[in-house]
Formats: sequence, C-alpha cells, structure tokens
Amino acid sequence: MARQLQPWVIICDQVLADGDWRDLLRDLQKGQQAPPVIVSSRLADDRLWAEVLNLGGYDLLTKPFHAAEVSRVVRMAARHGGAPGGK
Repeated sequence: MARQLQPWVIICDQVLADGDWRDLLRDLQKGQQAPPVIVSSRLADDRLWAEVLNLGGYDLLTKPFHAAEVSRVVRMAARHGGAPGGK
C-alpha cells in the first residue's frame, strides 16, 4: 500500500497485526525511495530508540502522544524525506 500511495511519512506502532515495525522497514527498504518511518510505542526507551535509528527508522514517538511533539517529528521527517510540504 505504501508503494501505491507514496506517503511522505509513515507512523507505525511497534507491534503490528501481521508483524512489527522491523518487518515494515525491511519491506519499504526494498523499494526505490522509502519514506521516513516513525515508530510509536507506549513503552519507548533509549534501547528501542537506538534500534529504530540503527535499522533505518527516522524516530520514535512515545504514547500517549503530545500534539506539539508529533507535529515537530512529522514535519522534520517530511523535510528529511523530501516532501514538497515538508518545510
């Protein structure tokens, strides 16, 4: 679906119905221009954050979300990914 819709940024939960964020990253990285992936988790810690970055994710958002933080991270990810509206 991401290849068809070509989103500027993807936010996904740490655990998905059919796998996890690592599976999503692996699948996206097979394509040409993968959008930045932001992982969300209620149990976020430095270890998970480092793993997300080391495997090619863009950032980690902690639940419950804070609007200002989500906005900042998504804006920076869109800019990083080259989105036209990412300024």
